[in-house]
Amino acid sequence: MLETLLNILQSTHMPLYAIVFVVSLIKFPLYKNTPLRILPLILLLTLVTESLGGLINKIYGPPNIIVFNIYYFLYFTMFFYLFMKVIEVDKFKKFIKIGILVFWIFYLSDLILTDIVNESFTISYIAGAGILIFSITLYYISILQSSLVLVIKNDLLFWISVGLFLFYIGYLPIKIIRSWFLQLNDFFNILLTIQFSLIIVMYGCFLIGFLWMKKRS
Repeated sequence: MLETLLNILQSTHMPLYAIVFVVSLIKFPLYKNTPLRILPLILLLTLVTESLGGLINKIYGPPNIIVFNIYYFLYFTMFFYLFMKVIEVDKFKKFIKIGILVFWIFYLSDLILTDIVNESFTISYIAGAGILIFSITLYYISILQSSLVLVIKNDLLFWISVGLFLFYIGYLPIKIIRSWFLQLNDFFNILLTIQFSLIIVMYGCFLIGFLWMKKRS
């Protein structure tokens, strides 16, 4: 039963990526003049990376890690930029700028010390995810101090943040366990099932955000 569920989740997440990307383009006029305009680029980057990674794995076999190692840098940096631009509290903006610098340092250390072709940049990934969670927390604090809290249901970035927060809070422990402590066995498949479930939840939140959003100046 676990294997069947995992197969369903694995066959669902790529179409969901594509659906959310298409909806983001349809809704683009509502946020094209805001920092949120980079969202379709992030979604397309994810879709292309997952497709390319799967294609490389299918044709040439593993490893396809280099594709994801490059993707992590672009993905986290763009989300840090997005939150830095949207948050209006100067102190919080400075915190995120420091976070970007810290992430870049970790990524540079991985570039120097880790084989980009054959080994995952686990350290910089964990740093990026942790800093993203921190940035989202700052965003939540900032909206609680503003009038935006009154219309939060229709705010696109709120739903994007919810999806990201739920995914990374759930996936970070899985990433650590899979990278350093776990061998391939039945428990590995359980973690993989949880991972893909978290992806579906995250993109479900993204989809809700795009469908419910109202124009933001």
